[in-house]
Amino acid sequence: MIKLLLLLLSLNAEAATLNSGAAFLKIGTGARPEAMGGAYTALADDVSALHYNPAGLSSVLKKEAGITHTEYLLGSKFDFVGYAHPTKLGTFGLGFVRLDTGNQEARNADRQAIGGFSAADSAYTLGFSRRLSVVSLGANIKYLESKIGSDSASTFAMDLGAARQLGKFSLGLSVLNVGQGMKFISQRDPLPLTFSVGGAYRLGGALNLALDVRHEPNDRRTDIGLGTEYAVLPMFSLRAGYATAGSITSARNGSSPLNGLGGGFGLKLKGYRADYTFTPFGDLGNVQRISLGVGF
Repeated sequence: MIKLLLLLLSLNAEAATLNSGAAFLKIGTGARPEAMGGAYTALADDVSALHYNPAGLSSVLKKEAGITHTEYLLGSKFDFVGYAHPTKLGTFGLGFVRLDTGNQEARNADRQAIGGFSAADSAYTLGFSRRLSVVSLGANIKYLESKIGSDSASTFAMDLGAARQLGKFSLGLSVLNVGQGMKFISQRDPLPLTFSVGGAYRLGGALNLALDVRHEPNDRRTDIGLGTEYAVLPMFSLRAGYATAGSITSARNGSSPLNGLGGGFGLKLKGYRADYTFTPFGDLGNVQRISLGVGF
């Protein structure tokens, strides 16, 4: 149980102002965007756009499937599976995420072990995006489910997004997790509603720079993500990023000179891609992500 509480606090860096639930919705689903500080609102152009900005699905020109496995904090596992399907009407997307914290030890009021229980969170997403004359628009419908032992809660939520290309610049806007909160027993906690504004600059075909500003009104928090991506070779890219949310989380849970920083690399060969990201979180441990994708 202590492990589960620590994980929930780490997902919400400023626990003193925490008001929202379903914190697993804040975990990034792609190795590439998370290496860049999560600054993907304007840059999203693959199946992971389902999580960051559904409008980015319109940039997927071929059928695409992707998976991400994350070794998350305190031994928990986070997985994403997504599929994007372009049509004449627009691009449809399907996504599934799951956070599994494994078996937890239950204790009574006297702190004696009385058995164990499991905890997991899941989200099922259906998305659609269409490119109009000057802007791309997108939307998701999500079914959310959380289970803690024998108790469970579920609800529906919605994401909205827009993106526009202006030469080498791109702009993005998303509103994520719009909906009624999940109710456990007698308490209903609001979803982590998030407003994101992002910009990206593509310098030739080798360098991408990205910036996101994310505001969570329910938790009274504003975070900034910065990221860069450099194609050393046409098939090999290096990435680095910084997220203020990560620096706050790490600072509260063990000082580290790498607070908020992340980095990784990506490989592309024909229609296949592989990405890896490493993000330190102080005494909470390190987060490692591996993403695999194929376009066909």
